[in-house]
Amino acid sequence: MKSLLGSLLFLATLVTACNAVCSLEFRKGLPNQLPGECVDPDGGKHPINSFWVRDCKKCFCREDAISCCSIVVTPVSYDKEKCQQTFHPENCTYSVVEKKNPGKFCLVEGWVL
Repeated sequence: MKSLLGSLLFLATLVTACNAVCSLEFRKGLPNQLPGECVDPDGGKHPINSFWVRDCKKCFCREDAISCCSIVVTPVSYDKEKCQQTFHPENCTYSVVEKKNPGKFCLVEGWVL
């Protein structure tokens, strides 16, 4: 029974991770890049096996590539006639408020990564 629960937990985690929007940029042949580092599009240098956040994406410098995955959780299940969503790029979040009363938050029943 414990192994079945463990397997279900693993699969649930895997499904959640698979919903993330990710990109992969291979490092070979990129300009201004030394063997032990990754250079992001802004020119920032990051050591191999390090993480950083850029444009609401968590990036990882690997030996062969830079992988970046979105950290934005988007509201999907709320009253779209009564409410509107607003994206806040400074902290990579959404808020959902009433259209007629923007000071009042709406109930959100589902979010997607």
